[in-house]
Order: sequence, then structure tokens, then C-alpha cells
Amino acid sequence: MLTELEYSLEALERLSSLNSLCSGAACDSYWTSVHPEYWTKRHVWEWLQFCCDQYKLDANCISFCHFNISGLQLCSMTQEEFIEAAGICGEYLYFILQNIRSQGYSFFNDAEETKTAIKDCKDLLLSPEENCGILEWEDREQGIFRVVKSEALAKMWGQRKKNDRMTYEKLSRALRYYYKTGILERVDRRLVYKFGKNAHGWQEDKL
Repeated sequence: MLTELEYSLEALERLSSLNSLCSGAACDSYWTSVHPEYWTKRHVWEWLQFCCDQYKLDANCISFCHFNISGLQLCSMTQEEFIEAAGICGEYLYFILQNIRSQGYSFFNDAEETKTAIKDCKDLLLSPEENCGILEWEDREQGIFRVVKSEALAKMWGQRKKNDRMTYEKLSRALRYYYKTGILERVDRRLVYKFGKNAHGWQEDKL
């Protein structure tokens, strides 16, 4: 019988072994194309790997013995049970799962687009020669920045996504998605955003 610590160590090794299966926003696997209720235990593990990689969640916070379950059992867990099983990561995992259940396969496309949008913002803020006044820091130390030229930012993002009809409204909706995951934090001002505790790479000395 494995102890909690032994189970967690074994689980971390199994999660690590799944890295070879994953690329882009999600594992190129069957689980991304079916409803979570039909996931096998292995699919649940691949989903955990996806969450840890995509949203920079700390795997050490997760009690993996609670997730040695099928997709149907996973979907029956309450938010409180997620928090009990994964601590601070539990709220994020619950939120991500509910979005996958409601959005289906499009969730993974949206997640990749959002990841690209945040990377674009970081790159512009750290590269004044490419910024062209599109973004500016409001509080560099706190990670707070303002969108100065919203349509120019939307156009730039649209060009990268090969979408000539991209608008700032669509872009801002993509950015707001990351409030729940701690990569961005809410700022009660229009066109102003703040990098959250789970954001990485926005400080030059940490690149």
C-alpha cells in the first residue's frame, strides 16, 4: 500500500513521462476530443499534465491519489473537493474542467490563442523598438500595464492569427480568460491589466 508521499512521487514521475506525448496547447491525444465524462484514468492524468504545463500550476500542491479516477468521477467532484485534493490549484483545476465541459474541443483552441496573446503583450512590453507605443507600463514593479493603441494591438494579433477581422473586444475577452488562472489579475480600469502570481517572463531579470 503506497503512502501519500510515495503515491505523490510516483504520480509526479508518471506526469513527467507524459511530457513526450504533449505539444502545443494540449496533448495530441484522444482525450482532447471527447467529453470529460468519458475520460479514462489515463486521460485524467494527461489532463493534469496539460493543466500544469499550460497554466504553470505547481504539481507539488496536487494530491494525486485523489485523481486516480475516471472522467465521470472527476466531473462529479465539487469545487470544495478539488480544493481539498489540490489546495490552491484546486480552484483553477475546477474552473478549467468546467470550461472544457461547456466549450468542448474549442476550449483548447481558445487556450492556445490566449497563450499567444499574453506572450505578444510580454514581448511588446520588453521590446520598446517593436512596441511603437501600443503598450506602456503603468507600474513596472507591480506588473501593471496599459493598452494605449487598442486597435493596433488587435490588428497585430489578428495578423499573427491570420484573421483580418480581429477586434480589440475579442482580444480583451481572450486576456480576461486568464483572471481565473492567476496569470492576470483584475484592475478596475479600462485598458489596464496586471500580470498575476502565475505569470512568468514579464520581468527582464527573470527571462
